[in-house]
Amino acid sequence: MASATIHEFTADQPVNEFLRQRGVDPEFRTVCNLVRECFPGLIGLDARLQDDPDEDGRSQVVVCAKLPDSYPDNLLQAGLRRYHDRLVAEIPLASCPLFALITEFEPE
Repeated sequence: MASATIHEFTADQPVNEFLRQRGVDPEFRTVCNLVRECFPGLIGLDARLQDDPDEDGRSQVVVCAKLPDSYPDNLLQAGLRRYHDRLVAEIPLASCPLFALITEFEPE
């Protein structure tokens, strides 16, 4: 599969405020870079703030990796493993719960 150019990246104002308040903008940039590196067929990337479904009063930034419908399952699984392995190695463990990754598939 050839790599694709990411057409756009979006993060809404609540995400920016959340990152600023917690001082985790560098960690967020690392997360975004990991997604780009671990999913070579990435066609889009966005982030939004979401209340943590597991703990009241806690929020997290959900990073959405947009991939083409034809993205092979074996590459998806390998990318997810690489992403999670590198996430815990490259950002402080205390910051890991502040970020979640989801994938979304889009028509080509």
